Amino acid sequence: TKGLLILCILLLQGTMGIPSVQAAVEISASLNPTTFAIDRAASLTITVRGSRSVSPQIPDVDGLQFHARGQSTQFEMINGDFSSSVTLTYLVQAYRAGQFTIPAIRVKIKDGVFATEPIHFQVTRSATASAAQTSSQSPSASTRLRSGESDKVAFMRVQPTKKKSYSGEIVPVQIKVYFRDGIKANLNSLPLLNGEGFVLQQLGREPVQTTEVFNNSRYSVLTWDSALSGIKEGEHTLSMELEATLLIREQRRNSRSRSMFNDPFFGSFFNSGYSEKQVTVASPELEMTVLPVPDAGRPAGFSGAIGDFSLQVTAVPVELEPGDPITLTMTVSGQGNFDRVQAPKLASEQGWKSYTPSSEFLKDGGPGWGKKVFEQALVAKGKNLTEIPAVLFSFFDPRSGAYKTVSSDPIPFAIKGAAVPEIRKGIPQQGELEVAEETVASESLMAAEPLIKNLAPLHLQSGNLEEKMVPLFARSWFQLFVLLFLLGLSVILFRKFRAARYANNPRLQRDQAMKHLLTLREKEIEVACSSSDSRRFLALCRTAVQEQLGLLWQTEASAITLADLRQRLSEESPLITIFSAAEESAYSGQELSNEQMQEFTKSLKQELEGLV
Repeated sequence: TKGLLILCILLLQGTMGIPSVQAAVEISASLNPTTFAIDRAASLTITVRGSRSVSPQIPDVDGLQFHARGQSTQFEMINGDFSSSVTLTYLVQAYRAGQFTIPAIRVKIKDGVFATEPIHFQVTRSATASAAQTSSQSPSASTRLRSGESDKVAFMRVQPTKKKSYSGEIVPVQIKVYFRDGIKANLNSLPLLNGEGFVLQQLGREPVQTTEVFNNSRYSVLTWDSALSGIKEGEHTLSMELEATLLIREQRRNSRSRSMFNDPFFGSFFNSGYSEKQVTVASPELEMTVLPVPDAGRPAGFSGAIGDFSLQVTAVPVELEPGDPITLTMTVSGQGNFDRVQAPKLASEQGWKSYTPSSEFLKDGGPGWGKKVFEQALVAKGKNLTEIPAVLFSFFDPRSGAYKTVSSDPIPFAIKGAAVPEIRKGIPQQGELEVAEETVASESLMAAEPLIKNLAPLHLQSGNLEEKMVPLFARSWFQLFVLLFLLGLSVILFRKFRAARYANNPRLQRDQAMKHLLTLREKEIEVACSSSDSRRFLALCRTAVQEQLGLLWQTEASAITLADLRQRLSEESPLITIFSAAEESAYSGQELSNEQMQEFTKSLKQELEGLV
């Protein structure tokens, strides 16, 4: 009834033409709190009264980052006059400690451009909040939600297709994060992998959103489809976690007065405030096993490809002039670890000159599905060749636990002007060709005989033979045998010394791991750069920096932040610039040009290789 009454008042005012006085435009900005630690954040609130359409221009401040957290509109009626206000909320994070100033923020509305007053505040190094700050003034500490504790709020499930895999094998995995229906959540990070022995493929920024019923409760579900790849043999314990901010609606406090605005209907209509709760959603631990790829039956052309693949081969042109190149296109398609798929080989390279092939990977379907296209130039050395030999590709099939080799059919071609080989009567065979060559040689000697009349004749009979005994050590074959034996012994001793040095040197093991991970990341970064995928490029750069510094500093890679880089590296380090750009891209979607990506690639490679 009260809601119906206020609606009637509004209709009467509109039909009777009662004028409403529009309040003058007022703009203000506040930061709460004005002193906070570097590992905390503050809430920036911009309020515009007298207008409902606003467009703020957030300034760039060195050392600060702003994250939009939402916008709310409020209406007020005082003595029959209506006014509206818009409130914009931002989360402010600092990369270093010190004194900061947020300059005047310009807000554009239909009546013009207005500006706020500058805001001065301080960022401390201590992670402990000041005693003067109350829990309502500063963001609460992050709460870790594990499986079992999180059934009423949020939880995570990680579902790999299998828990035993071979080293380098692609294992599809589904990551699902559940949020209780009715709770709004903002993701502060993508799901991160905790544990050693596995790497997680890059996740997409936009998960699939669905709704599910779990334990008789409805949940909003975010789903990522990705893949795990084992890089270290043995048994490993893995888990995943995700940083999020839960937005919990604040209940309107009703006064003791009997005003019609105490009605719950108007409380839900006029009040749109939320309180924030920082949480970490963690998954249950997974026991995963990485098996070694067997040595028995390993083909000579095996390059580390694991999965299920097929091979298609084409060649152009098939009619060519002598010396013209042939472009051989080899397509390996299927599901597996395409990062270890190398170009197939000719069954026989005799009579052919081959050049280094180029490659391109095309994703096709879910995790691990796609095809890799190789193009290789071939040149026939002789005119008598009539076909390109079969092409062979070997891989390991994890389902059968055995190696497989697929091959293509030989491809016929023709060289213009080349004689077609044909066996018929009158064509000399191999023995006849040798006799003909001896005849030609004899005729040549006879032609040269007049030129050597003054030389002594050849003696066709040998003189007296004298047997001479040669010591064993002076015989050439024995010397060669001793040389090969010493060379083999040196190789064996060097390998044993190298293995012992590697086993007893943790630093060397760390350097080897850094080189291996850096090689993998450099390939992925080059692919992202060539495809002009700026966001994936920056995300891979950020992961590469975290992995290398995590091994170097002996800390968890995913826990390394921009603040750690600023504290432990030189301020002029390019790694700080690249990491900062990756952070900005993750939150604001900033894109890079191809020139910038190439420059970042060069700087990143130079800096990270210098760490090893």
